[in-house]
Amino acid sequence: MAMERRGSQRLNPNQTSQSGRGAGNKTGSQSKPEFKLELETNSWLRISLSAKDLEKKFTNLFCHFSVQNLREAFHALDGSKAIGIDGMTKREYQKSLDANLADLVTRLHKGTYRPLPKRSVQIPKANGKLRPIAISAFEDKLVEWLLAKLLSSVYEPLFIRNSFGFRPNRSAHDAIKAAYCTLKDDKRPHVVEIDLKNFFDSVSHRILMKLVKRRITDPRMQGLIARFLNAGILEQTGNLKISDTGTPQGSIMSPVLANVFLHYALDKWFVENYASNGAVIVRYADDAVFIFEKEEEAKNFKAALKERLEAFKLNLNEDKSGIISFGKRSGNTFHFLGFSFIWGKDRGSLKRVLRVQTEKQKLFKKIQEFTTWIKENRSKYKLDELWRITSSKLRGHYNYYGVYSNHNKLNHFYFSVTGILFKWLNRRSQRKSFTWERFKKRLMYNPLPLPPKGAALKPLIDRRIYA
Repeated sequence: MAMERRGSQRLNPNQTSQSGRGAGNKTGSQSKPEFKLELETNSWLRISLSAKDLEKKFTNLFCHFSVQNLREAFHALDGSKAIGIDGMTKREYQKSLDANLADLVTRLHKGTYRPLPKRSVQIPKANGKLRPIAISAFEDKLVEWLLAKLLSSVYEPLFIRNSFGFRPNRSAHDAIKAAYCTLKDDKRPHVVEIDLKNFFDSVSHRILMKLVKRRITDPRMQGLIARFLNAGILEQTGNLKISDTGTPQGSIMSPVLANVFLHYALDKWFVENYASNGAVIVRYADDAVFIFEKEEEAKNFKAALKERLEAFKLNLNEDKSGIISFGKRSGNTFHFLGFSFIWGKDRGSLKRVLRVQTEKQKLFKKIQEFTTWIKENRSKYKLDELWRITSSKLRGHYNYYGVYSNHNKLNHFYFSVTGILFKWLNRRSQRKSFTWERFKKRLMYNPLPLPPKGAALKPLIDRRIYA
């Protein structure tokens, strides 16, 4: 527990440093009366300061459901997102914004507010299956945004350092860096990778509310969270599905509730029982790896993990979970967040170094997705627009997969995309319309983004955090 406390007493990512950055900005140089005024008007600052006390119970969070905070939620929401079953858009809601927000606050504090069922849509997964996404009504999105902000402010100081998913100023790249820095010296060569079976659909509402009540004792706040969990999902068939499990993907507060659940079910338990022996957890949402020095420790953990998860009504996907011997000479590979970790030879020497590359299955999926897109849209858009969208897709791929040691896989993606683009541009009509010479000339004068290399690639070691 001591290790967890030390890790959680770092600067909260939601806060601004009062000393380091203060000299040149308003926050650091403001007088005590000004700070007191900000403390009285800024809900997030007050909660963040209180949340530093890891034993604190929050008894009155509902007072933060105000017109001012809901207005902040309104401006934060993306108006282009899909609409819920009410059919309300951000633009329509804005026409009577002041009256709508005032009415919403009144209903919240009277206890008459009830969230509408979410609208279910299906999106394809990499394995060919469909993932259900839940779309909330617009007014419910406002309340969810505020709930998520409150929950994040309350629980952020409790979360362990190596929990990276859906947290302020943390990303999947930070999780990759943490795993890389733990493995690169080959001192902990045993990796336990896990896959939680249907995690977001399996979270027990009863257990989740018990965990929430450990920190939040405000009954109105508890009741509001419970109403959202029990609101149900309107399926595409027209059936209303109400379940006592699940935090629907697509819900704004779902990621925060998932982090709360896994903090108590997994992170805190691991730190208290295994971190003192040098074992390391790296978690991003429901994707996690556990890294051990000794194989026996890894085996004991794997056996205990199954029992621990069953106590929280969670199950392992055994086909995707296991122990990997990942020493320099093992020749083994493991995958995490779309990347493959591989030991390879350093150029110009016999020294073996750890490399991180795009996972083959993910690379193939991205290429297939581009092929499907260009086949379906080659005749819908003019050439300039197809070129622009292709450039955007390439930049998006580089932005995620553009890490040090992955240049070859980025090149593979670039040349695959340009080849597919040339092929399908020639199938916009019955006769060949785009010769290779003409295509090369366009590439010369209007080049598609090339893969980053060298210093342009994201480093895998961030000494400020992981040294």
